[in-house]
Amino acid sequence: MGLSNREAFLKAKKYLSTFKDLEFFDSEIYLLLIKANNYKNFTELIKNFDEKLANIDYFDRNLKKLSIGEPIQYIVKEAPFFNLDITVNRDVLIPRPETEGLVQIIIDEVKKKNIPHQSIGDICTGSGCIALYFKTIFPTSNVYAIDKYSNALNVAKINFKKYGKEIITFLGDKIDPLLSLNIKLDILVSNPPYVSNLKELEEKVIKYEPLHAIYSKNGTEFYEYYFKNYKKIMNRKFLMGFEINYDQEEKLTFYISKYFDLKTVSYRFIKDIYGKTRYLIIEGENNESIN
Repeated sequence: MGLSNREAFLKAKKYLSTFKDLEFFDSEIYLLLIKANNYKNFTELIKNFDEKLANIDYFDRNLKKLSIGEPIQYIVKEAPFFNLDITVNRDVLIPRPETEGLVQIIIDEVKKKNIPHQSIGDICTGSGCIALYFKTIFPTSNVYAIDKYSNALNVAKINFKKYGKEIITFLGDKIDPLLSLNIKLDILVSNPPYVSNLKELEEKVIKYEPLHAIYSKNGTEFYEYYFKNYKKIMNRKFLMGFEINYDQEEKLTFYISKYFDLKTVSYRFIKDIYGKTRYLIIEGENNESIN
């Protein structure tokens, strides 16, 4: 006779407790149990907590992966982003709550100030979670998703297809595909590589996540490229939103002053849920928009 879900949970907790150098959460074990039973959600698991575990091989195999530090999202090939279940693999970053914060700030700004949003660009799209959520909230908008890496863009396309969203994808560097086609944006959002010191990262991030999506030699090269091309890429009234590193405010302020007309453009830095400077919002008018 096999284990019940409850017995498997308790056994897993005891097993993981022997790995003193890693931190584990009950939610990770619950997620493995949900997948091993093909349940829809946590509620269904709890209703059947004393029923037999359906696929013990799947559970044991992936519990071992969890025990060596592999992120649960890569193990189950899925990560939450708002109310979406985003397909992920090791070609893309795991969506994080901080990135939800950036997206929510932009949505709130759009609704509060009636900012145009017919044309939205998600640069360095990765899994496509940002582009997908914008298309969900603003279904009539033209949403563009760009990534330099074909493997990442393929993951984004899987997510767009999963939710039946028509999002225009481009394989290319930064905003170059849009510039070459003279496509203008009302909103540009980007969570680019911005970490210049890999010592800041957790060991399992370095081991499992794609470093090309995290590491930048000087940390600000992507932002500077966006800034110096804003007159070519942004429409008359525009908003730009970025996820940034906590120590980049001074350097980015310098580049903003260098490239933007601050008579018609405003900017602000915003802290994340952990109290660290994490977001940059730039909005205003591009009176020199090149048409």
